[in-house]
Amino acid sequence: MKKERLTAANYHSTEMNNRYWSASLLKSFLECPSRALAELSGEYERPKSDALLIGSYVDAAFESKKAFAAFRSEHPEIFKKDGSLKAEYARADAMIARAKSDKLFMEYMKGRHQVIKTATLWGVPFKAKFDVLKDRGAGEHRIVDLKTVKDLSPVYKPGMGKVDFATAWNWPLQMALYQKIDGHNLPCYLAVITKQDPPDITVVRIPQARLDAEIDFIGTRIEMFKAMKAGVLEADRCGNCAYCRSSHKLSEPVALDYYELIGGGTDE
Repeated sequence: MKKERLTAANYHSTEMNNRYWSASLLKSFLECPSRALAELSGEYERPKSDALLIGSYVDAAFESKKAFAAFRSEHPEIFKKDGSLKAEYARADAMIARAKSDKLFMEYMKGRHQVIKTATLWGVPFKAKFDVLKDRGAGEHRIVDLKTVKDLSPVYKPGMGKVDFATAWNWPLQMALYQKIDGHNLPCYLAVITKQDPPDITVVRIPQARLDAEIDFIGTRIEMFKAMKAGVLEADRCGNCAYCRSSHKLSEPVALDYYELIGGGTDE
């Protein structure tokens, strides 16, 4: 039986998420392998996030008028009963308008949008959907990913301290994979819009040395993650995410010192 082809319609389906590795799956394994496997099997689903839907709303606005109209039509939940946009989507409209008012920002929106590509890396199939792939015509060819973020301030991450906003969300790793999947060593950029009032904007180029370092890092983890996904190696649990909190089984009492060491908080 012929396998179903990867398309925009089935890109996020359970079947395709199991068939292909992706930046999202890799980041999920880095955060908590046990949760990643539970999501792939359908055992666990993370709560729906407004932030993800807002990000898709903004993506559609830059893809085309047709795509934006279709998104609004397919998501009635973004509207209030009186037909006006809910506050967070009205704010997203302001973010879109701010970005579209800037000549340089819009220059980096030029190219093919929502391009799907696949490649075999580290012996397994990977997929990627490029927000903007400028790989034709005159001028610099490049890969651009459109991002929305709270603001451009450094972010505190446990075990890392304060890091830049892109590192906090592992975006350099995502872009390194995109570059590798594309296969043409194109420069990689983040086109970022903040959720502030008024919104701020920036275009960030990720240095090639950073992209290379991210690929090297993936190389140190991927074989272990492949073994976990194949069931050859038991998947680690992070112990902190919602999945781990809801599914772990007690085996024995633990010493109070354990919580002092990990900095456990209190909840009355």
